[in-house]
Amino acid sequence: MTASPEALLERRDKSRASERWSGILLALLMLAALGLAGRNILAIALGPLPPGPGKPAPAFAGENLRGEKVDLGSLKGKVVLLDFWATWCPPCVASMPHLQKIQDDLGSRGLIVLGVNQEPGEEEKVRRFLQRRSLTFPSIVDRGNIHVTYGVYSFPTTFVIDRQGIIRATFRGPASEESLVKAIEPVL
Repeated sequence: MTASPEALLERRDKSRASERWSGILLALLMLAALGLAGRNILAIALGPLPPGPGKPAPAFAGENLRGEKVDLGSLKGKVVLLDFWATWCPPCVASMPHLQKIQDDLGSRGLIVLGVNQEPGEEEKVRRFLQRRSLTFPSIVDRGNIHVTYGVYSFPTTFVIDRQGIIRATFRGPASEESLVKAIEPVL
């Protein structure tokens, strides 16, 4: 039995109304997700411009995993490889052995690798992570403002800072050991 044209039109109208409400619901869900993610984006967008090569590295202080204060100003005179990372970030985890090797190979020439971990409140977890992997370079915990000051919105992000405190290179995303060493060597 075939439906009347009026019945077909009524079904089509109901289908369109259902699609319209589904579209509205999807748009609202996307706006909510953007709002949640947007807080970090907004903090970075409204914050200072990210420093780039040739600019002074912004000053900061934090605590290492032993509770000792670490301040970038106290590292003047050394070349600093500043790496923003997290244990939940696979590219960060993959780069850790390279950072340790760079510290081991170049530390005697005045280089210090300094990690800036993005997991405040998870210090014990981070400490165990570093110990299990025999990572000995210092790491501090970002309590929410260092990554904003540096305009870091993806991990890992790494800065090479010369002995005078000037940024010489920036790597957004994973960088090979070779690329990092190539950026460090001229400032050692």
